[in-house]
This record gives sequence, structure tokens and C-alpha cells, in this order.
Amino acid sequence: MSIFKIPYGLIDEIHSLLSRFWWGSREDARRLHWQSWEKLCVPKAKGGLGFRDLRCFNHALLAKQIWRLQNNTGTLLHSILKARYFKNSCVIDAYRGYDPSYSWRSMWGAKSLLRDGLAWRVGDGTNINVRDDPWIIKDGQVLSLTPIPTCDKEMRVCDLINHASGEWDLECIEALFPAKVRIIITAIPLSKRLPVDELFWRQAKDGVYTVKSGYWLAKSGDVVGNGVDGS
Repeated sequence: MSIFKIPYGLIDEIHSLLSRFWWGSREDARRLHWQSWEKLCVPKAKGGLGFRDLRCFNHALLAKQIWRLQNNTGTLLHSILKARYFKNSCVIDAYRGYDPSYSWRSMWGAKSLLRDGLAWRVGDGTNINVRDDPWIIKDGQVLSLTPIPTCDKEMRVCDLINHASGEWDLECIEALFPAKVRIIITAIPLSKRLPVDELFWRQAKDGVYTVKSGYWLAKSGDVVGNGVDGS
């Protein structure tokens, strides 16, 4: 499950076996299932029993592989996959490619889950697109910017920084963003100790992806694409 996407038919069969065991059903005597398996997988805090949904768990395990490839670019596996599937980009922006292997299609399908939980920590701002990348965080959630007429689509966060003083360029920010957004942006700390921008997992305090946090993000939003079929 860490490397391959398990077919949904097989997962449904396993869920069926688990639910029959839970309700005490046998081949010669079936009992009434008082709740569906989907409701049993709801977290305890939300009224369920917290059973593991294998679709979401499989997806969270595969997202872990994408996280490792993103953060361990010196490995042999990263070198092989990069040469084959994402020569001119990072793994987060990789396309599925032509005639990919089943393992790559499985991992590639988990990218959507990882991207939903990632955000940028501002360094020099050169790698962060102002309009398209997740970098403005409010109450733990990424703030989605509406199209700004005066903002270039290719504008980078570095264009909002006064590099001489190492602080935000207030005049530029005031000209582009409404007051509420300006407050959030100027509150983002800028540090010379972070020379480059970094992606972090905002579902964890230390910013590191874990299968557990990935699972609950997938479960809470049902962020499960089929991956192998390309959607």
C-alpha cells in the first residue's frame, strides 16, 4: 500500500469482510448492519468509531512517497524518476507522463492530497508565485487570493520585499492588496537565516508530513483521486 494504489474493488471487498466481522455476520446467519461502513470510519470526535478507511490510508501512504521525493533529492530513486518523469520541474509539479509505470501512476495520483496540505514558508521569495501558490495562511488555512488586476500572473513574492532593508515593501503591498490581506502579509516574518523558500506540511506543528495527518486530511475532505486513471 505504500508503493501501489490498491484497486477500489479489492478495498471494497476488504471493507465488506471487516464490516461482517464487526457485526458478527456468517455465511449461514446474517445480522443487520445498523450503520454503513462509511459511518463507522467517521472519527470518534464526529460521532463515528474511527475505523480506518483503506482508500484514504492507501492514499496517505502514497503521498508519503511524494513527500520523500520532494525532500530527498539526492537519492537514487529521485534521480531515476526525475530523469523519466519530471526533468524540468520538481516532483510536486510533475506530469504523469507517457506510458508511466504503475508505481509512478499510483504515487502521482496522491499528489493532490499532498498539495492540499502544503504551504510555503517565505525565504527570499523567488520560488513563490504571488497569485497561485499557497503562502498566505490565516487560522491554519490557506488564504485564496482573488485575481488582482494590477498584479502580474508571474509576480513573485520577492517582488514584495525590500531586499536592501530585508523587510516587506509596504508601498508595493498597499498598492496591490486590501487591508485585511496586507495585515496578514506584513505579519509574516522575514529572516536572513532562511535564504530560500521552503514547502512545509501545515497539518503538523513541525511542518513534516506524517501518514496519520495525511489520512485525516484525506478523510475530512475525501481528497482521493484515482491516480492510475489520471484524474
